[in-house]
Order: sequence, then C-alpha cells, then structure tokens
Amino acid sequence: MTGKPTALDVAQYVYNRLGWVDAWRLEKLTYFSQVWHLAWDGRPIFDDQFEAWPDGPVVRDLHRVNKYDRQGGVWGTALPGADPARLSDTARASIDRVLDFYGKLPKSELIALTHEDAPWRVARGGLADDSYSSEALSVTEMRRCYTAKVIAGKEDIPTAPPTSAVGVSGPGYAAAVARQTSRWAGALDLLADR
Repeated sequence: MTGKPTALDVAQYVYNRLGWVDAWRLEKLTYFSQVWHLAWDGRPIFDDQFEAWPDGPVVRDLHRVNKYDRQGGVWGTALPGADPARLSDTARASIDRVLDFYGKLPKSELIALTHEDAPWRVARGGLADDSYSSEALSVTEMRRCYTAKVIAGKEDIPTAPPTSAVGVSGPGYAAAVARQTSRWAGALDLLADR
C-alpha cells in the first residue's frame, strides 16, 4: 500500500509492538502518538480527526474497524486497510517513545490523562464527562498543549526521539536558498534598516 498514513496504520503499529490491547488503550495510544509527534515534529502523523467522546479522544473510523472488522477473533490484532509501512521513520520513532512511556498504563489512567489536557476539554465545550459528543479536537490545540509541556521541561512526559540533521547541497540547495531569500526579502530589508 502507498499513500499518506492513517490512524489505522498507527493502531496496527501499536498492535504489532504490544500485541492485543483493549479498544480504549488502542485509541489513547494512537492519540498520544499523534499529539507527541505534533509537539516534537510540528506535523501530524495522519489527517484523521479525533472526536471528543466521553472516554477521551477517538478516531471514529479506527473505532469502527477495530470493533467490527478486526481479523483474528476476539483477541485478533489485524486491522483491515492498515499498513504500518506507510509510517515514516520519524513517526515510528515518536510512536516507539509513546509506547515505551504509556504502553503499560491501564485504560483508566490513559483516559484520565486525556481528560486533564485542554484539547479534549476544549472540544467538549463544557459538556458533562459522560455526555456524547462528536466534536473534533483541534490539531492546533493539540500541538499547542503538548508543545507547551515540552517547552516547560515537564518531567512526566515521554522523551523525544533523537533528531537527525538533513544535509542539503547541489542545485536543490541553491534553489531553496533563492526561494527563501525572495520570500523573506521584505522582512530582511526592514530589519536591515533598524
């Protein structure tokens, strides 16, 4: 399979690493993979939206496939349509750090952690915790919340994976420099005049 990664791909990666986990844990581990990747990399792993369900963030399609289409019986871990090969090395590194940090936590603790943070609470808009909502969590709010934890130096968060520098040279480099110089020319002129 090719194409952009989905929440199903992340969930399948979780199953491949941890074996069977209950639906609540699978959803929350997928959520934490997304939000910490946003904090560390600035970009989402996938475009699927999380909804503010009573038990925390849920991707509706992941819930449906995991509940009704999962292959292998009650303890099965094969999600039709999932292909973890679509995940980048950077995404896998983020997911690995999340699983190392959150992977052994019980569902009740994972749910409580999602309820403590702004993205779920903001999307709920003041609804009681047990009220149904399909309101989507804001990617901007997720990035803001978890990036703030990194910047604050919180100690009770997963450790970011190491980053690797990307070397750029040749004609592509020269073209990129020219584009950025043109893009920022006005701002650079203003700064030079100060």
